[in-house]
Amino acid sequence: MRIFALWILLAPVVAGAATRDTIVQLTVVDASDQPLFGVHVIHKQRARLLATTDLDGHCLLNASALQPGDSILFQSVGFQPLARAGGDLARDAHAIMSESVHELEEVVVRAGAARRTLLPPADLLARAEKKLKKLPRSTPPYCHFFGEARYEKITEYARQAVEYRREHGYYFTSGNVTPADLWDSRFCSYFLPARIARSCNLTNDGRDTLNPLYMTTDEARFDAGTRKLFTLLRAVQLHGPLFAGTRNYEIVAIETNASRYRYRFQTRAGAYPDKVRMTCRGTLTIDYERQELDSISFDYIDYQLFRQPLLGERDRTSAPFSTRAEVTLARDEAGGTRFASCLQETRWKYDLSEEFALVEQPSRLDPARGELVEREAFWCDSYRPVPRDLRDRQTRAKIHAVQRNPAGEYDSLFFSRLAPMLDDARAIADLSRFRPIEEQFRYHSGRSYYPENHLRGFNGVVTRDDESFREAIDRVRKQLFSLFPPPHTIE
Repeated sequence: MRIFALWILLAPVVAGAATRDTIVQLTVVDASDQPLFGVHVIHKQRARLLATTDLDGHCLLNASALQPGDSILFQSVGFQPLARAGGDLARDAHAIMSESVHELEEVVVRAGAARRTLLPPADLLARAEKKLKKLPRSTPPYCHFFGEARYEKITEYARQAVEYRREHGYYFTSGNVTPADLWDSRFCSYFLPARIARSCNLTNDGRDTLNPLYMTTDEARFDAGTRKLFTLLRAVQLHGPLFAGTRNYEIVAIETNASRYRYRFQTRAGAYPDKVRMTCRGTLTIDYERQELDSISFDYIDYQLFRQPLLGERDRTSAPFSTRAEVTLARDEAGGTRFASCLQETRWKYDLSEEFALVEQPSRLDPARGELVEREAFWCDSYRPVPRDLRDRQTRAKIHAVQRNPAGEYDSLFFSRLAPMLDDARAIADLSRFRPIEEQFRYHSGRSYYPENHLRGFNGVVTRDDESFREAIDRVRKQLFSLFPPPHTIE
């Protein structure tokens, strides 16, 4: 049994020129005074995530916005939820959360007269790790595999959907290559839709279409088309538990039986970011018969800083959002391990400021003010080898250019037969208040995602809506899908 103490420090700070707020600094530590990251601080009545503790166990809470009758809920997987009255935070600075951890010994099972001994948890973990075999560092940095794939995203602001997209096409990858550097520039990961069912991008209040779709200035940063799911998969492939070994993770078996073993894991204190560029906590599931990693459930994962080569003084900067994800894996025809599916939810805790060394941009401005939520889903069928004559720099450049500004045709019959991966009933109802959803899908058929000056490709950045460049991208898109014809049916 491990006991974690929650210490609350009050510090009035100036939050703006005209408003003086009381900011509560929460610090979560264990019995050895070591910080605990990833504790969720939730407004119970509104079911709103207010903050998540960072690597140092800290988070900030605006106590001025809490009413005396409000309840604050502290949650962390494996712990008993702790409810506190918002008005008590200043009076009672100490609370305790308890976690039960059971070490599992070697398990013996009986089936009639037969008797066999299951592998000890540590041995099965080691065997599963060995099967996540990396391709050699000498593997050329091109796309070696591809598979039929799907991607979906629902963006919510102020508790209403402001975008819904469903896409079907191909996922191209280099495979599980051995990292050459911190960002792993040799690793390829591209999703190219051939068919789309894409709604309008609405403004934060849902009353009009968003224009522009992205902005990057010192004062304002957002990108409506951001796809965080693929960055997360890349981070897992580089730094996740088992993918990058076990030395930087605490891993404890919590369930064993004849078919699967489950392990609780979390990043070791002090390992992030110097030794591993991803900090997380969750559950591993290993298939006993195949002795392979079956799935990873991330209750908390901070991956946004992993692709910064040097963090310098910002090595303790926390993410302004909280992420949960569920990743499933499978063996493919090429003999390697592939990401078969992923569900991801990103909830924004803070608006952007100088405090965050931001890599992953929000889909909308003022993300915390509107409680921005980005839900994403991905599925990929078994990989097939890319033909050898297309494993080259030219093909990778074409794939990269096309995926930067995705387009596709809307096929109503096709999508009516394709069950959505995300629960979309509420999103369709919200978006249909602006314009019938089918009308939105048809309008975007064949149109590029970004309508102007966001095209990047062979000639760098295009600073205006260049018709000749757009035509060139369209030609390249047609060339690619003539080489890799999209499937016409879904089983």
